[in-house]
Amino acid sequence: MTPSTHHANGIHRALFGEDAPEEVRQQYARALEQATLADRPRVDLDRLIAAGADLEALELALRRRHPRNPLTQRFQVMCYLAEVRPQNYPRFVNERPRALAGWLALIFHTCRSLYKIAKGRLLLRIHDLG
Repeated sequence: MTPSTHHANGIHRALFGEDAPEEVRQQYARALEQATLADRPRVDLDRLIAAGADLEALELALRRRHPRNPLTQRFQVMCYLAEVRPQNYPRFVNERPRALAGWLALIFHTCRSLYKIAKGRLLLRIHDLG
């Protein structure tokens, strides 16, 4: 497995809780070959994945500090590739009107995001990312 496909798996797991399909890993690697990623702050994704760091929390905290950073750019590439796959449609689109469930989900994800930002800020210090 190339570094890019290994990174694709780590990011896909952080976003969706499972390894990326082979086709997505290959598309991710090809997209990054052609992309110009920000070079600051430096992010050693191999080390973070090996350490089992919460990539989602790190990305969220890093994005708040440095909106254009290589980890956020990688997450964006993965989201672009994943959102067009039919099996991910329900993750991105809600077709049924459910007001109560929507408000509860909004409250839950607001609390989850606050937790992830706090955790991410701590992880930024632990992993010396900025």
